[in-house]
Amino acid sequence: MFTPGPQFTPCMETAVKAKHLRENFKKRFRESRNGVCGSKSHFLQLDLNPLCQNLVKISLIFLISTGCSRFFVRTPNFASIQIPNLIPFSEAEGIKKDQWQKLAKPRDQNLISAIILHNSGKRKFSDFFRLSVENQFLFHLYIDSNGTIYGDPMFLTREWTASPGIDTESIHIVYEGTQETLYNQNKQREVLQKTIQYLAESLYIPKSNFDIISKKGIFTHNQAKRRFGGFVDFSPCGSELALNQILKEIGGTFYEEDDWKDRFVTGWVLKKENKDLLKESFHPTNGRGITKAEKIIFSQIEKTDKGFTPEEYRVKYTFRGKIKPSCVVLHYTAIPDYFRSLRTLEARNLTASIMVDNNGKAYQLVDVIEDRAAAATGTNDNCIQIEIVAKDTEELLKQPEQIQKVKDLVLELTSKYKIPLSNERLEDLSGVFSHTQAKKKWGGSIFLNAKDFDPGEEYMELILNSIGGKYFPEPEWKNRSAMDWAILYRNFQP
Repeated sequence: MFTPGPQFTPCMETAVKAKHLRENFKKRFRESRNGVCGSKSHFLQLDLNPLCQNLVKISLIFLISTGCSRFFVRTPNFASIQIPNLIPFSEAEGIKKDQWQKLAKPRDQNLISAIILHNSGKRKFSDFFRLSVENQFLFHLYIDSNGTIYGDPMFLTREWTASPGIDTESIHIVYEGTQETLYNQNKQREVLQKTIQYLAESLYIPKSNFDIISKKGIFTHNQAKRRFGGFVDFSPCGSELALNQILKEIGGTFYEEDDWKDRFVTGWVLKKENKDLLKESFHPTNGRGITKAEKIIFSQIEKTDKGFTPEEYRVKYTFRGKIKPSCVVLHYTAIPDYFRSLRTLEARNLTASIMVDNNGKAYQLVDVIEDRAAAATGTNDNCIQIEIVAKDTEELLKQPEQIQKVKDLVLELTSKYKIPLSNERLEDLSGVFSHTQAKKKWGGSIFLNAKDFDPGEEYMELILNSIGGKYFPEPEWKNRSAMDWAILYRNFQP
């Protein structure tokens, strides 16, 4: 049986106080306009001009609003919030000896404003719990297929890491199974819905998944991954279909991904683009047919007899400032044609510095190589961005003339700008990196799935090692095990 959470109904005393305060301000304002001030034996005539009158009104409104607002702040009754029939982790069979409490961080319970929904897939409680602890994650509550609730009795005052970026504000709830099995388990579904409803109402958490940016609402881990990153894989953990049904049952509102607040605005680790919005917002200031490029200064880049990039090979782009290059990032276009790749950059309001065609010819896309490109979040302010025309890594490895051009180009650029021939220190923005590596650190891509894809680490190893550099495999990247990567280096996550 769930005890209803505290309801917000302003008491009579509060209402009377607020009314008296308003009436007192009104009375004093009328008296000041009529020249009455102080005791009956003393009068002071005030002749306020219109500007002063307006200032007085604004001041009164401010005082009333700020002075009264504290009467209407809803504060949860934390002491009364308990989960009935909760079996503490410390008493659960099979995990009693696990050292899970060392993962806890203290938190201010007043900061709680969200519930994050996870599921266990095919794993049962003890296995799921142990894997979580081994990978330095944990959750607050777990509801098994029978409707039994396991959890941390101090879930309000302890923060567990399960979804970096929103952990401080969240209560993490895991349900056993998948969204398909959930709706064949009536008892489990009922307990899960009541638990979420009780916590949302007791803690005044909005029953909606609309605005994860504010960190206020009920969300799946999948949605949190898209906004904040910090994931191990991109499986749909928590499941939008399950959340949809739960919100419907508890009187909330579910929003599809395209309707999430500001879903098409920058700031998401997994970007989502709207072609119409991109078209409306793309107002190129530089590039092909708009500005005149400076003469090419690099021997490995194609140029006309007069020393310029052939006009048709340039890109239209929005000028975003200058950089002082300290790194190079390699990409593949995922399109096996130069001009289609060029148009795709423009359609997405993106820019690379250089593009290397599959015939081994390289073209400078921007007016000046130090013009800031927009191709890899987190690196654009420091790196020269090189797009390599190919469908995928396999195709890249079959184009020897292109491979040689990339080697020669990287050598020339790193020599001029004194850039290390190494991919070890991405966070220092000093070296030669893959776009994959940048995505794993900062996200900001519409293609993000925790796998090796752009341009492929096999290709990066070939390029670096064959030009006298040193290639570091992923486990050896500087601070790769830290929690501040968009894609975490772990075997498991709740």
